[in-house]
Amino acid sequence: MRLPPPSLNRLFALLVITVLLQSLYNSGLPLSGDEAYYWVWSHHLQAGYHDHPPMIALFIAATTKYGGGDTVTAVRLAAAIAMGVTIFLQTRLALSLGGTKAGWLNFLICMLLPAFQMGFTLATPDDPLALFWTAALCFAVPALTGPGQWKHFIGMGVCVGLAMASKYTGVLLPVAFVAFVALRRPRDLLSPKLWAAGLAALVVFSPVLWWNAQHGFESFLFQYRHGSAEGEGFDIRHFGEFLGGQFLVLSPVLLGLLIWRATRWRQWWSDDRQALLMVCFLVPLAIFLEKALFSKIQLNWALPAFLSALPVLAIYLAEFPKRWLIPLALIPAVALSVAIKVPEKVGLTGKNNPHNRLYGPDAAIRELGQLREPGDTLFADHLQRASLISFELKDHPRVYIPTDGRFSEYTRWDEGTDWSQLHGLYLSKEDQTIQLGKVFAKVDLIEKHRTFRIGGRAEEYYIFRVGN
Repeated sequence: MRLPPPSLNRLFALLVITVLLQSLYNSGLPLSGDEAYYWVWSHHLQAGYHDHPPMIALFIAATTKYGGGDTVTAVRLAAAIAMGVTIFLQTRLALSLGGTKAGWLNFLICMLLPAFQMGFTLATPDDPLALFWTAALCFAVPALTGPGQWKHFIGMGVCVGLAMASKYTGVLLPVAFVAFVALRRPRDLLSPKLWAAGLAALVVFSPVLWWNAQHGFESFLFQYRHGSAEGEGFDIRHFGEFLGGQFLVLSPVLLGLLIWRATRWRQWWSDDRQALLMVCFLVPLAIFLEKALFSKIQLNWALPAFLSALPVLAIYLAEFPKRWLIPLALIPAVALSVAIKVPEKVGLTGKNNPHNRLYGPDAAIRELGQLREPGDTLFADHLQRASLISFELKDHPRVYIPTDGRFSEYTRWDEGTDWSQLHGLYLSKEDQTIQLGKVFAKVDLIEKHRTFRIGGRAEEYYIFRVGN
C-alpha cells in the first residue's frame, strides 16, 4: 500500500486533533504536585529556579494566559502543544532522511510510544526539552553533515540554548555534536560557523547563567548532586531498574530493535546523517547508563537520547523487507500506552496504578477549604502540597511552609516571614505536632483525613489549626 506523503497540512490537521483529544483527556485528571509547583512558578517568572531552568514556567504562563486561565486543561496544554510540535518535527526529519514511509512510521512510533503519551499529559520540563532537542537536530543535520549554511548553524545554536534553558540535560546535545564533528570532520572543529553556533547557544542560555551566578550557582549544584553526587556507590540494582524501565517507557520491541540497530554500526556509520543521529543517541545514553551504576536515575531522563534515534529506527523499519515487523513493533507500544491512559480498565489498581501520583491530597484540600475561616493563612509541609492548595482553591491563596524541609522556591519566598503574626490551617502527610510546636504557640490537630479512590491507593492527611 502506498502511503500519501505526510504533507504540512495533513500533519497539522492530525496533530491539532491529537492535541484537542489529549486536552479533553487531561482535563479529567488532577494535576500532580510537580505540575502544580511549575504552575506556581508561572506566577513568579524569573530566569531560573532552584530546581530547574525556567522554560516550563514560561510555557505554562503562556497557555494559562491564552488558553483558558488557571485550569488543569490550560496548564497541561503546554505539554500537549510541545509534544505535538515535537512529533511534527520528528516526522519531517524522518521524511527528509528516509522518505514517505519512514516519515509516517516515525509519526506512528511517536504517537504510540508510552513516553510520548506521558509527555502529552504531564506538564514537566521534559516537554520543552523534547521540542527544542528535536528542533536542534533538524538544524544540525544540514549544518553538520552537509555544506551547512549560516542559518542552519545559528538555528542549531539557538535551539540548543533553548533546550538547555528547558532542562540541564540539554547540555548533552552539544556534547554529542562536538563528538560527532571530532570523529567525522575534525577540521570543522575550527569552523567559524560552529563557533558561532556555540555563541548563539550561550547567548540564549545566558539569562539562566546570570540567575545562577546571582544565586551561588545553586540550581546547577542541586541538579549535579541530584544526578551524580548523591550516589551510594556501585549498585547493579540501579542499573537494572533504569535499563528495565526503558523497555516500559519505549516499549520492549521498539527498544530491542533500536539496540539491534545500534550494534549494526557499519550500516548507519556509512551515512553521515544517520551517524549524527546515532551519536546523539549513544553519547547521552552512555552517560546515563554509567551514572545508573552508582545512583538512581529517573526513567524520563534518557528520553532526549531516544528522540535522536527514532528517525533512524523509522528508516530501518521502512527498509525492512518483512512487513510483519512493523505491527510486531507497534502492538506492544499500543498496549503499554493504553495501560498508561486507562490503568483501571486493564487491571492496574492499588499500588500498581500509574495515576496514583496524580490523585493525592485533592479531597483533603477540599476539606481544608471548607474548614478555612476568614483571616486564616494556609500552610503545608511540602512544596507539592503547598502548590496544590494554591492551585485547587478558587482564590489561589498564597501558601507558606513553616516547617523544615527540602530547599525550594518557597524557602526563598518565606524568608523573613514573621510567623508570630500568622494563624490558620496546616496540611501535612504526617503528624507534624512537634515540628509545628517549634513555630507556633498553639497547635491543634482538628482532623485526620483519609482519602481513597476506587482503583487507587488510600492515603492519610493531617489538618492542624495553628497560631500564636
